[in-house]
Amino acid sequence: MAKILDSLKISQALEEEIKTKLKGLPKLCLGSVVIGDNYSAGVYQSSQRKVALRLGVEYRPIKLAGDVSFDKFKIEIGKLNKDKSVTGIILNKPFPLRWKDSEVFSLLDERKDVEGMHPVNLGKLFIGDTLGASDLLCISPTVLSVIALLGETKVNLTAKKVTIVGFSSLIGKPLALFLGSEFATVSITHIETYKAGDLPAYLEGADIVISAVGKPDLIKGDWIKKGAIVIDVGTGQKNGKLCGDVEFNVAKGKASYITPVPAGTGKLTTMFLYNNLILTAKMAGL
Repeated sequence: MAKILDSLKISQALEEEIKTKLKGLPKLCLGSVVIGDNYSAGVYQSSQRKVALRLGVEYRPIKLAGDVSFDKFKIEIGKLNKDKSVTGIILNKPFPLRWKDSEVFSLLDERKDVEGMHPVNLGKLFIGDTLGASDLLCISPTVLSVIALLGETKVNLTAKKVTIVGFSSLIGKPLALFLGSEFATVSITHIETYKAGDLPAYLEGADIVISAVGKPDLIKGDWIKKGAIVIDVGTGQKNGKLCGDVEFNVAKGKASYITPVPAGTGKLTTMFLYNNLILTAKMAGL
């Protein structure tokens, strides 16, 4: 039976560190942009708001219509970039299907990019010493959460077979950089892997499985290798309840460590988001 990874303990310790750092800074402000109505984005914004209140940080939610034009969106982001009272900005996915992530994140002032998604910041991550990256480089809070949870298992990543399910610039790609830098053997899978019927084969041989798709029970518990570590970042709804990509009740009988959904990476991700907000404050010379 798998041990449930305790993100709450890590999150609480990180929160205390952040509160200490904030004492020497002026009041910070996070601008959080969401487009249309999306359940997962709403859950994340709710968590952002609650944490901001506890930390004493100003939280400024900006909700735009689902049919907002790209030109209108560009104007709104430009306002946030120029607003000196806004310390950092997060653009919550999903975006309209016709929009390209690269075009959206390029609109941000790279110094206010709390998720490290601006092309310049991703480039720094690509050519840098990932885990030893500069203190002034924001890296995806979700990626940092996964790395922190893996740290709790004390696993030696060298030569471990890691299968990442999901090829996004926010999670899959930067995670591959992090884990590869620790000499793990990384496979990135995605929807086409699933359609081809090959996903079970990648998972059955994986020592570590990290999924970030957002499709409930996409990964069957029987596909998990005995003793594997399972980090489930995906969030979706099933029968009105929040759940992850992995068939949890079956997978926990085979894995050595596993994260639940909810109460897995979510709270930890929000905390790393605010730790990144402090980095953007440093970049602004505060």
